[in-house]
Amino acid sequence: MNPQENNWSQIFSGKLGTLTLVLILGMGLFAINQFVVATILPTVVRDIGGVEFYTWAFSLFAVGAIIGSASANPLRLVFGVRQAYAGAGLVLGIGLAGAALAPDMPTLVTARLIQGIGGGAVASSGYGLIAIAYPVHLRSKVLGLVSVIWGTATFCGPGFGAIFAEDLIWRGAFLSLLPLIFIFVFLAWKHVEGKPGEGRLSAIPYQRLALLALAVLLMSTTSLTENNWLRALLIVLSIIFATLTFILDTRSKRNMFPRGATDITTELGAIYGILFLGSIVLAIVNTYSTYYLQALHGVSPLVAGYLFAIQSLMWTASALVVANLTRNLETASIVTGLLFMLLATISIALTVDLGPVIVIAIGIGLTGLGLGATNNPIIQRIIAIVPESENHMAGTSVQTIRNIGISFGAAASGMVASAAGLTEDSGREVIAPAMQWVYGVNAGFAVLACLMIIPLLIARHKKRLPTIK
Repeated sequence: MNPQENNWSQIFSGKLGTLTLVLILGMGLFAINQFVVATILPTVVRDIGGVEFYTWAFSLFAVGAIIGSASANPLRLVFGVRQAYAGAGLVLGIGLAGAALAPDMPTLVTARLIQGIGGGAVASSGYGLIAIAYPVHLRSKVLGLVSVIWGTATFCGPGFGAIFAEDLIWRGAFLSLLPLIFIFVFLAWKHVEGKPGEGRLSAIPYQRLALLALAVLLMSTTSLTENNWLRALLIVLSIIFATLTFILDTRSKRNMFPRGATDITTELGAIYGILFLGSIVLAIVNTYSTYYLQALHGVSPLVAGYLFAIQSLMWTASALVVANLTRNLETASIVTGLLFMLLATISIALTVDLGPVIVIAIGIGLTGLGLGATNNPIIQRIIAIVPESENHMAGTSVQTIRNIGISFGAAASGMVASAAGLTEDSGREVIAPAMQWVYGVNAGFAVLACLMIIPLLIARHKKRLPTIK
C-alpha cells in the first residue's frame, strides 16, 4: 500500500470529508445530549417540579437509546441508509424541541425517551456508515476521530449545560442544538448514499425490539427501589427477556445482530463478550466515582468532576494512538486494553476507602486507556469477521451491545451498593464497605472480560490452521 493511502487527510477531503462532517455532527449531537442534562436537571426541577421523575430523565433516555440503536439496521433495510440516517436526526430534533417546550416533568421525560430513540439510531447508523462507506485502511482513523468526539463531549457537555443552568434559560440547552440538527439532516439527506429500502414497515422486528426495550426498562427500574429482592428479580427478568431477544433473533431470517454474536466459542462471539463486559466495567467505574471521592476523601465537586474527566482524556489519547496501529496488532491492542482495565479495577477496589486519591485517579485514567485500546480494534474486528452483507448490521450493533452493558453495569452497581447497606443518609462507616463491595465486584467483571481472551485466541488459532481434506 502506498503510505499516502493511509494518511489522515483522506477522511477530511472530497466525498469522504463530507461524510466525516456528517459523522462528527451526528455523534457529537448524541454525545452532548447525553451529558448536558445532568447539569441542568436540578434547575429544571426547580422550575417545573416533578422531582419524583428525576431519575427517569436518565433511565428513559437509556431505554430509548437502546431501542434506537437496535432499530437502526432494520430501519435501513426498510427505508434505505439515507432515509434512516436523516430520519433518526429528525426524531432526535423532535425530542429536543419537546424537552425545550415541556410544561412539566412527565412531558420532559417523554421527550428524553424520544431523544434517546433518535440519538441511539443516529449513533448506530454512524457506525454502520463507517462499515460500508470508508475503505478498510481508513476505518481505524475514523473510529479514532469518533472517540475524540465522545471524549470531547464527555469533557465539555456538563460545561455546556452549565451555561443554561438558570431558571429562565434552561430550555436554551435543548433549543441551541436544533440548528445543528437541521444541518445534520440536510447533509445526511444530500450526501449519504445507499440502496433504497424495501419500504415494508412489517419487516421491522417489533416483537424483538419490544422484548429488548422491556429488558432494558426493567434493568433501569432497579434504581427506583431499595428492596434488594425486588431489584434482583427485576435484573433476572431483564436477563431473561434479553436472552429471549437474542434467541429469537438467531432464528429470524431478518436478524438484528450478526449470526454467532452470542456464541463465545467463536471469534465474533468472544469479541462481543469483551464489548459487553467492558461496558459493564465502564458503567460501574463511573456510577459512584464522584460520590465516593467527595464522601470518603473530601474532594470538592469540581475536583471530583475533573478527576472523572481523566478517563475521557485518556480514552481519547489512547484511541488516537491505536488509530495508527496496523491491523495485525488489533488483537494485541485488545489484550493490552483489557489488562489495563483489570489493573484499574483492582487499584480502585484497593484504594476506594483509604486512598490515596492519586492512585484512584490513576485507576480512573487506566480505565480510559484500556477502553481506548480495545474499542476501535473491537469494532474493526466485528466488521471484518462478518460477511460483507452484514457489515452495516455489525456496525450498528456495536452501540446496542455497549448500551445494554452500560445499563446492566449501572443496575448491578446500584444493587450491590444497596445490598451492602448504602442509603441516602449513610455515613462513612457504611459508604466505605459498600464502595469496596461495588468495586470488588467490578474487578470480577474485569476478570471475566480478560477470560474472553482465551476463546478469542483459540478461535483465531483455529482459523489459521490449514484445512485437511
